[in-house]
Amino acid sequence: MNEPTSTALIPRLHLFELLDQDWYPRTLRDLGTDYLHTVSEKTGVFDAATDVLARGLRASESQELLDLGSGGSGPLPRLCRMLEKQQGLKPRVVLSDLYPTANAAERARAHGVDYLERPVDATRVPPELRGMRTLFNALHHFRPEQARQVLADAQERNVPFAAFEIMQRTPTGILGMLPVPLMVWLFTPLIRPLTPLRLLLTYVLPVAPLASLWDGLVSAFRAHRPEELRAMTASIAREGYTWEVGEVKRPGKPTVTYVLGLPAGSRAER
Repeated sequence: MNEPTSTALIPRLHLFELLDQDWYPRTLRDLGTDYLHTVSEKTGVFDAATDVLARGLRASESQELLDLGSGGSGPLPRLCRMLEKQQGLKPRVVLSDLYPTANAAERARAHGVDYLERPVDATRVPPELRGMRTLFNALHHFRPEQARQVLADAQERNVPFAAFEIMQRTPTGILGMLPVPLMVWLFTPLIRPLTPLRLLLTYVLPVAPLASLWDGLVSAFRAHRPEELRAMTASIAREGYTWEVGEVKRPGKPTVTYVLGLPAGSRAER
């Protein structure tokens, strides 16, 4: 649901997220990224992105998909199963992150997905990494000028690009983060590996619930509004590449805001 009047009163605040900090301990980082992956996998919060993702893949010359800011491997293992079943697409997927983790690499490979164990900066993607680029709940990590750089680099390389966000900078979006500690407690038994340390830092010392709550609230305040994303893509637009910003939703799932970039003339371009 759009809230144009209320959102005018909520400026974008680029506060610090724990998962963005290079000093944040690897053990605590895994608590957060593993939780986010499990929620994405079990609840299908990004299922509405499937059709948009398919459009981008059909515009890709190589049918390769490079995910940036993958964290704990995110929703792509689930979405790839949906793409094959619903769209007849079976891309080769490579996951990457600025802070790659062994847990995520092991989990991704169990799903038949590659995971780069070297850091990949979404603002400076190495040229040898080709294919369609995606980000899931990651674009809000970048300040507007950095996000513009992420988009511009994909355009410069003339590769399809799609970013998907469920975070919303609205009163509803911010208040929706308050139940996060309860969600962490409920989903932790489904996380693998379920270690004694994870149980300790979730149920005895509530480090994981409180850290996820903080990052969730900060993410909502960092979220880019659709009109801001349209202004961002308009500022870098050039002939030969088209940009689209919109929202998609499935019953019982959150609204997904997306940015889609396509090389002009591709079959997937509208």
